[in-house]
Amino acid sequence: MPDRYEKTAEGRAEIGARGAELSRTTRNLLLVIDGSKPATDWLAMIAGAGPADLDALIQRGLIAPAARPAGAAHTPASAAVDVEARLQALGRDGLYALVTREARRRLGLVNGLRLVLDLEKCGTEAEIRALALRFVTQVRQTQGEAAVREVLGVGR
Repeated sequence: MPDRYEKTAEGRAEIGARGAELSRTTRNLLLVIDGSKPATDWLAMIAGAGPADLDALIQRGLIAPAARPAGAAHTPASAAVDVEARLQALGRDGLYALVTREARRRLGLVNGLRLVLDLEKCGTEAEIRALALRFVTQVRQTQGEAAVREVLGVGR
């Protein structure tokens, strides 16, 4: 079994459409997973996630083995390390402030409000961090890496 996965076109579409019946844990895994890390790392980041969640995403065609040439530089991987480190450094209050401050501005009124409402349901710092990572992933997909760096204050 490959150790790195990335979202398929169907997986990226599912993030916005929310058409598939996925558990919250499986959906959170879909939101954060990319080819920058082994799947075991992503599973460890999402509270309650396990191999069954990964299998569900594979079976539905929402993720597939990451296709990277051996030895090729992967820019998002280095960016993901920056994002992860920055989110870890913010702590619970910083993550909460980041999402509430930036969500509506970056994702629009409706999607931003949904994200803030999801934030209010988070009970642990790990859940807030997973949601913040989901937010950063959405910003990256819609606005690019420069917007992610701006949101996180990286490279100033």
